[in-house]
Amino acid sequence: MVSARRGSAASFADLRREFKAGQWRICYLFEGEDTHRMAAMVEFLKKKVLGEAGAAFNYHVYDGGDTPLSTALQQALSFPLMCDKQVIWIKRIDEAVSGADVEEGLLRYLADPSPQTILIATAVKLDGRRKWVKEFKASGCHFDFSPPSGAELIQWVKRKASEQELELDEELAILLVELVGDDLNALQNEIAKLSLLVDNGTEILSSDRLREVIMTQRAVDIFELVKNLGPGKASSGLRIYHKFLAEGRSPYELAPLLAWRIKQIAMVNACRGEGLADRDIMSRTGLSPYAFRAVDQAVRSWGGKSIGRALAACAECDSAVKSSPLGPEIVLERAILAICADG
Repeated sequence: MVSARRGSAASFADLRREFKAGQWRICYLFEGEDTHRMAAMVEFLKKKVLGEAGAAFNYHVYDGGDTPLSTALQQALSFPLMCDKQVIWIKRIDEAVSGADVEEGLLRYLADPSPQTILIATAVKLDGRRKWVKEFKASGCHFDFSPPSGAELIQWVKRKASEQELELDEELAILLVELVGDDLNALQNEIAKLSLLVDNGTEILSSDRLREVIMTQRAVDIFELVKNLGPGKASSGLRIYHKFLAEGRSPYELAPLLAWRIKQIAMVNACRGEGLADRDIMSRTGLSPYAFRAVDQAVRSWGGKSIGRALAACAECDSAVKSSPLGPEIVLERAILAICADG
């Protein structure tokens, strides 16, 4: 384990340097809205520390909103099976530390953690006044996962592209961010689409060709359609839909993207029904702040009945878009009309 770093939260770059050097701590606290990179770091640790065989028995994930913290800590104090280490991930740790007794139990563990366990706790937003949070910070195991922006975001795009055997220069990486936005999941998906055009590494794309591909393969901002849908909004929904078609978008591309966003709307609506706070909903659904705001706006304006109707319309569209004699454009248009029906 590397030497402890005391004081304020260390950065994501600090964590990457440690991981690159093969240095692991036995306790981590990840805080921030960048749940995409949190999950990536946990996955990296799992693979590097446990390997595929070890992960089958020694990787444990707990949701602090559903599982008592004592259950996770009991597992942390147990011995790994056929492996030197075990990795434990406690999501929404702030939800698990619900009282003084629970907090004391966590503090006792942090004072004498198991050397055979790597304990990773994650949360979107923490109360820095809590004793257990201060203890994580004092030990140097608290890492800030604020979403990357500016130059850091550009470097993230270049690194992810390189992992997909795509070499983006600074200008092209900036262009991709301008076209797609700062949603890491959307950027990752767009980079994956670009990598498919490299033909498994046998084709080398020039900068000019790559620029052309980025411009023509720009990710669809499906929120532009979603925000124009809802009860009584058929005309605006159809207007945006036909605009996408005129731009050369295919119903085969639009239908699954629309269904995906409708499912996210339904998930956020269900979380709202449970009385969850915004940060907890983002943690549970994995939505970025930008995506959450757009989805939540639809939740508030549509209502539960309309969301249920939209889910049914998307399910019917999915089963008919490839087989209906009406053709895919008409099938998706009918789904949009169903989503926008009054009452």
